[in-house]
Amino acid sequence: MKVLLIGSGGREHALYWKILQSPQLEEIYVYPGNGGILEEHRLRKENYGDLFHDNFSGIKKILKEKEIDLVIVGPEQPLVDGLADAIQDYCLVFGPNQQGAKIEGSKSYARSFMDRFGIPSAKFQVFNDSNKAIEYLEQIQPPYVIKADGLAAGKGVTVTENKNIAIQSIKDILDNKIFGNYPLLIEEFLEGKEASIFAFCDGEKAIPMQPARDYKRAYDNNQGPNTGGMGSVTPVEYINQELLDFIQKEIFDKTIEGFKKLNIKYKGILYAGLMIYNNKAKVVEFNCRFGDPEIQALLPILDEDLLDLCFHTASGTLSKYKSKLQFKNLTSMTVVVAAEGYPKSYKKNINLTEFLDNIPEELIVFHAGTEYEKNTNQYFSMGGRILNITATGKSIEEVRSKIYRFLDNNKVPDTFYRKDIGILY
Repeated sequence: MKVLLIGSGGREHALYWKILQSPQLEEIYVYPGNGGILEEHRLRKENYGDLFHDNFSGIKKILKEKEIDLVIVGPEQPLVDGLADAIQDYCLVFGPNQQGAKIEGSKSYARSFMDRFGIPSAKFQVFNDSNKAIEYLEQIQPPYVIKADGLAAGKGVTVTENKNIAIQSIKDILDNKIFGNYPLLIEEFLEGKEASIFAFCDGEKAIPMQPARDYKRAYDNNQGPNTGGMGSVTPVEYINQELLDFIQKEIFDKTIEGFKKLNIKYKGILYAGLMIYNNKAKVVEFNCRFGDPEIQALLPILDEDLLDLCFHTASGTLSKYKSKLQFKNLTSMTVVVAAEGYPKSYKKNINLTEFLDNIPEELIVFHAGTEYEKNTNQYFSMGGRILNITATGKSIEEVRSKIYRFLDNNKVPDTFYRKDIGILY
């Protein structure tokens, strides 16, 4: 099978790493990739143009030149922009069409969808006027949950007890338009513990991976601004089989049925960000793709052929699989090394070569915001989240020891990482 993987982050490097293990793989190309992708597998923008240019013409050119059988879309933006629709006549596509991707592209649409089809979630109100939003804020009790309606790379959510911070968030979204010309949602605060579950959906059924949990805040003790994610661990201690059955029936099955009633053939990953309370789950948000960095923790212990799963998802033949995917009986954890200042302004071109030369065999490193300089054989940072340091083991104590023993003794200037990934809050 000839595969094109689209994206450039840590998620895409992890997908690439896992797909390389498939006996069904003939060739793989990654567009545009990052410094962790082998040069012979990378397709660079300078040769095919920008990802979003002219109705995805660069991607269509790749599909024809390389005779691609399956496209696997990593990030959400191309899906929300309609990539799957644009190339569906060229090959199989792992990733929902534009109508399906709206479940992530618009939070107000997603909440209305959940209300309509009886999927447990938070109560909400949508606002286009900051004065009306602030007036509503005065009527409710903290904590306040403020969300930009559109895509915001994991940074468009404010959860705070402080009314002044909530008001400033409203003004930033509606008046200063820091995330674009979107409305905002003020949502009910959901009490409990968070979890992430990703389900392979072929339009007829949803087969979930085992749960993971993510660490969104930038700093230790869940402090600081929201980020795209600073680390993740799997499995999740507070999710039992009874709760998994509830999540399957009340969330994933109802969502698939909702899509079918709307004539949406959803083929790809459906991510459910969940809040767990009293052994029940409510949906915090839906996404239309794999999570980053959760997938960097999940894939090393997934005991399945990922390429085969993606193929049967895209072709609508997941009936081949049982309702439960196989995972190794191990704990897996990933810690993000980020540029100082992330998620705000941060330094680039940090030299990572010495750090990467010292990686022990017990660790897996997934590149995110990196670039490889062929002439000098050196690696440099290009993004805010730079590397994902991953380990597997028999316990959370073992994997934390492996990762932090290495990180604490191999510091990269101008970078930071959370030291509490794996700790249960």
